Amino acid sequence: MLIKTNLPQLKGMRLGISRYNVRHSFHKSIAVLNPHISAIIDGIAQQGYAVIPEFLPKEFIQALRTEALALQTAGKLQHASTGRAAASKLDTQVRGDLIHWLDQAQASALQQSFAACMEELREALNQHFYLGVFELENHFAIYPPGAVYNKHLDQFRGNQERQVSCILYLNQDWQPQYGGQLRLYLDGEQPEPYIDVQPEGGTLVVFLSGQFWHEVLPASQPRISLTGWFRKRSDNL
Repeated sequence: MLIKTNLPQLKGMRLGISRYNVRHSFHKSIAVLNPHISAIIDGIAQQGYAVIPEFLPKEFIQALRTEALALQTAGKLQHASTGRAAASKLDTQVRGDLIHWLDQAQASALQQSFAACMEELREALNQHFYLGVFELENHFAIYPPGAVYNKHLDQFRGNQERQVSCILYLNQDWQPQYGGQLRLYLDGEQPEPYIDVQPEGGTLVVFLSGQFWHEVLPASQPRISLTGWFRKRSDNL
């Protein structure tokens, strides 16, 4: 069973960054997102994942997309590597996206508003599943045409800090023929069954980081997302 929910656009909510206080407007609207959060909790409980269309208003998604593209233009995105720290490897045949990690200390008003929304989700996850997640680490990711991310698990070997993965798509007017689906494998490393999620702007995908292998399929258009992981504290502390 694929858990989805649809929430009407938050009418009357203007998100023009230069003329409007994004954070103030968005904080007032968090309560309206509760049905989405409830659907995520239900999806995690029933099947370990949830796919939520229109998680945030279209204007907000467009503003996040604009920030990601501005960072790319300014040369702030770097080729992503695989693996942890000193053991990480750079191989664009395995993983071809460009990323920019978000820094809470330097977050824009828009990023702070997004963080406030995700904080509501973090609290709900802890309340229902006792995960002990204490922070969200995330980055913008832009996949150039043809780029992929081969089948992988978000938890590093021997490290279970990443508990819940979250991918918010920022693409505009995405069409199925563009490709770029997220392929989520439902039975460990087995090639089937799986679901393919279209990276449509505003869709949020949430899944248990240590359970679901997944990959990013190639696209004919640039593919943009805001990807993150709710983390628990290291067991070594």
